[in-house]
Amino acid sequence: MSEALKYLMQVRTEAMQDYFSFLKKSGSHLDEKTRAIISVITKVDKQTESGLRQYLKRALQVGVSANEIIDALFVAFPSLGLSKIVWATEIILQMNLPEFEAEALVREEEWHTICELNVLQQGLNYQANCDGKSIFIYFKEGQAKTFSNRCPHQSASLSMESLEDDTLVCPGHGWRFNSKTGKCLNRDNPGLMEFENKIEDNTLLAYW
Repeated sequence: MSEALKYLMQVRTEAMQDYFSFLKKSGSHLDEKTRAIISVITKVDKQTESGLRQYLKRALQVGVSANEIIDALFVAFPSLGLSKIVWATEIILQMNLPEFEAEALVREEEWHTICELNVLQQGLNYQANCDGKSIFIYFKEGQAKTFSNRCPHQSASLSMESLEDDTLVCPGHGWRFNSKTGKCLNRDNPGLMEFENKIEDNTLLAYW
């Protein structure tokens, strides 16, 4: 939150609370991904760089793919025009998000082999590197959770060294995540990106 918003929250608390409540309720009939995509497009239309950076990461976190973001930019072409699309693309490239790497966008999504199940221990976390991605795994009673090791704030890398009990702590700005669920423990901040996974022939696979 900017210093200006913090100031307005302090001097006009009730009015600002009503404003944020309106924003939250106004899209109650939209699914989370649609809301996220619309938020990204509005920031591009207004050319608000900080907002684009913030809402782009949130969109990725709730499951919007990089290809869906680019599709949305082009579908909004009649309103945005090419110059705003190029402006947004330049910012996206500056953010160095792995989801937007050119090779990843032109490659079809597929199942990736993460590890054999005998590597995992019940109730403990494990970190694996697979096909250019670093993955956190929580495994218990034959079920696995697979998360990206990238903090959704500014894409800082997390590691097992940052694990405190059941909490992963980002070395960048101290965001804290439940290592079992990926949920962020800092207010309503987005959690870790979760990948769909499955177990076949005693092998854990994840989809991206």
